[in-house]
Amino acid sequence: MATVAEDELRSALEGIGAMSDAASTAGGLGPAAVPDQRDGAVYVLNDDIVLALKVAVITGRPLLLMGDPGVGKSSLAAYVARNLQWRYYEHVVTARTEATDVLWIFDAVRKLADASRPDLGATQLHDEDYVEPGVLWWALDPASARNRGADYSPRRPVTEPNLELNESRSARHAVVLLDEIDKADPDVPNALLVPLGSMQFEVAETQQVIRLSGIQDDAAAAAARGRILLVITTNQERDLPPAFVRRCVVHRIPAPDDKMLVKIAEAHAGGGQSLTPDGRELCQAVAARVVALRKEAEGSDRWSPGTAEYLDAVRACLELDPDIPSPDWDRIERLTLAKDDAYSPAGP
Repeated sequence: MATVAEDELRSALEGIGAMSDAASTAGGLGPAAVPDQRDGAVYVLNDDIVLALKVAVITGRPLLLMGDPGVGKSSLAAYVARNLQWRYYEHVVTARTEATDVLWIFDAVRKLADASRPDLGATQLHDEDYVEPGVLWWALDPASARNRGADYSPRRPVTEPNLELNESRSARHAVVLLDEIDKADPDVPNALLVPLGSMQFEVAETQQVIRLSGIQDDAAAAAARGRILLVITTNQERDLPPAFVRRCVVHRIPAPDDKMLVKIAEAHAGGGQSLTPDGRELCQAVAARVVALRKEAEGSDRWSPGTAEYLDAVRACLELDPDIPSPDWDRIERLTLAKDDAYSPAGP
């Protein structure tokens, strides 16, 4: 007889296998479209990505996505969460990020300020009131995060990230995105090895152990690892520690070729239904320029356009309808794709 963990794993794998290329129904290439929404509405899958997702869920390992900027690393996590109806949390890593920021933040400044308030006695200052749960805490145990880990209602309410999105999704499952981890100091990935590997951690200020909800021992935690999918992205601006990489499922997303770019444009337009023959021809022409500019940029400091720039150029051309080639198209290309003329220190 299958256990709950085995049933959940099987369900997750079936859900991943059943995912298909999502098509926007809101005219995602029109002038009213909002770019870079990261809402999980549109993504073009391939077999390699599907397999990488399955292996990550089976092994309980983080999925480390490598690739150039703009190839679709970050948007995959929200897409998977939306299709599986799992809760979704994200943390964008910066040079100032510390490992504990993903787990919790302790607001020592607020506690110090409250200590000087005459209306709050020392007995009313509880460390739990100054703990801010991080994305991994919310993923592991949202009920505990809502109370900051306390066994009482906290003095200050806690707002769950993506509350409106998550309240209708599975309480037992979550997708977590740690975006651009290569921006952080190398000590950050190393410091995350234990909490990411064990899916539990201790809040230093309160000594509370946070682990998967409903899990009381290490054996049960290991069996239930597939309930959390952790997606980590890197632009490889700096090398990640080998010990960290060894504990990840690693997949490199290549830059899409011209055919894939057109397929992506069709998905954003509504599965191709919103593209006229002329619109599709335009998408093909823009895709060919993106591929050509990438080749020209190889081995140089010139700008290499990604998928986001391609979609911007397509949106502009569908609305402004320039001839390709033409002086108007040349200007649109420089504004959206080539960028190096304006971006380089020397200017055009």
